[in-house]
Amino acid sequence: MNLCKVLSMLFFCLTMIMGVISPSPAFAEPEKKAIVVVSFGTTFPEERKASIAAVENKIRASFPAYEVRRAFTSSIVRQRIAENENIQIDSLEQALEKLGKEGYTEVVVQSTHLTPGEEYDHKVVAVVHKYAGNFAELSLGRPVLVYDGSNGLPDDFAIAVHALKAQMPLLQLQDRAVVFMGHGSPHQPNPAYGKLQQAFDTAELQAVVGVVEETDHPNFEDAVALLKARSIKRVNLMPLMLVAGDHANNDMAGDEPDSWKNLLLAQGFQVNDIYLRGLGANSAFQDIYVQHIKDAMERKYAKSL
Repeated sequence: MNLCKVLSMLFFCLTMIMGVISPSPAFAEPEKKAIVVVSFGTTFPEERKASIAAVENKIRASFPAYEVRRAFTSSIVRQRIAENENIQIDSLEQALEKLGKEGYTEVVVQSTHLTPGEEYDHKVVAVVHKYAGNFAELSLGRPVLVYDGSNGLPDDFAIAVHALKAQMPLLQLQDRAVVFMGHGSPHQPNPAYGKLQQAFDTAELQAVVGVVEETDHPNFEDAVALLKARSIKRVNLMPLMLVAGDHANNDMAGDEPDSWKNLLLAQGFQVNDIYLRGLGANSAFQDIYVQHIKDAMERKYAKSL
């Protein structure tokens, strides 16, 4: 071997050692990618499986190259599950801490919250901002109801109505409607519920939206007023929540005098049916979360969040 070839080989070896030339991509570590599905959570095991796990499984099947992790924002829910079921569920902070230590570089956080309310702002957005520097890429998928179709943005409300229509019973009589119970915001009015009512009306569906929080609107009294204004006598009750948990089983369908079921009966309405399953069990609703993850990965509409 001549001197030039020897010197060339020595130079190549030195540059490899010093990191000037990277090793062949075939020997590089594969990029680790994850999706964290963050929900408020529920202490109802069956609903956790039927609604939350169903959403997570749909996301897992839609993004096979990504590890899918679960996180709950409610510390009370996490504590009760740990005490009663001996199951440990991470907060969003814990989930992101673990992914960082495990070497994940690309992470998408997808919230299952319906609206960008207080819980979403304080326990999802704020946490994602806190950990933004811990990953090469950290993106956030928006909740279900954010954009109204203006300025070239998606019409999240029309999309949600289309998904909800799939689980609404056939309404063949004009005096029958579905009454949806949402959560609402305890500290400031949440305009999303009023916009959703408008979307139902635009789609000409017999649906009335109300929220549990009396200080928000449309509340129960608003929903009853709308039912009376439209001469609706017979109703079906459905939760406008990811899971049919405590609010759906007690505040909506419970046996106490102040449940929506009994309040409606006391005012002369006929309650035909009560649907006790969360929106997460609806495959069309699951598709909304999948699409919002795709939007986050592609950085669509990120500046508007």
